[in-house]
Amino acid sequence: MPMLLIATFRPEFQPSWTDRPHVTELLLRRLGRPESDELVQELLGSAAALSSEVIDEIVERTDGVPLFLEELTKAVLEAAISGVDESRRALSAFPARSLAVPGTLHASLMARLDRLGLASKKIAQVGAVIGREFSYEMLAAVAEQTEADLHDALRRLVHAGLVFQHGVPPQATFQFKHTLVGDAAYSTLLRGQRQALHRQVGAALEIGFPEIVETQPEILAHHFTEGGLADSAVGYWLRAGKNATTRPPILKPLGICGGG
Repeated sequence: MPMLLIATFRPEFQPSWTDRPHVTELLLRRLGRPESDELVQELLGSAAALSSEVIDEIVERTDGVPLFLEELTKAVLEAAISGVDESRRALSAFPARSLAVPGTLHASLMARLDRLGLASKKIAQVGAVIGREFSYEMLAAVAEQTEADLHDALRRLVHAGLVFQHGVPPQATFQFKHTLVGDAAYSTLLRGQRQALHRQVGAALEIGFPEIVETQPEILAHHFTEGGLADSAVGYWLRAGKNATTRPPILKPLGICGGG
């Protein structure tokens, strides 16, 4: 049966199949000025009005990188709620036409997480330890929050566009909008905090997710390794190795784990 496959990848990835006759390769350029302006206006909507000078500066500083453009616009928009001075201060934190986009984008994501409050930031941190995708059930088992507080923190993250929600709790699953969002949240944890959360995730998997223990022991091995529990990790790594020799790799289930 005929099938169309569309794949995206970064320039450093060198696939071996692009020279085949049935493959067409397209280079996605950065956004031009009209496209950047349109994206900013769409993000602003009717929420707030930024001056043309501020919009011009956002477009100039982001240099056509879509994700950076979106995140910086949202960061400035959120800061604008506190007044013009705050929005200008948020904008001035990012150097014009910086080539270090990942670093400045990281700063933008950190600022947005901070503005959501400590509760939402903590939930983002726990989610980042679990992985890019995480289930409500797993989050509730590790976060040590009341149901009301957990719902409110997740609502803020979803409303801010940093996390996507699929389904309704307690069956809901969540996914960070981009790997960089999870990385930003994970980077705010101190070493001791990260280890403690990894240990909690591993323990929660052992108690509440027997199917994961049986079919994907490497997930528990990862968390116990990151949690500094070598004795527990070794046993699961051994089981994962034995599983790998007897069957093909199994995809990680949605909403359970990834790895900080």
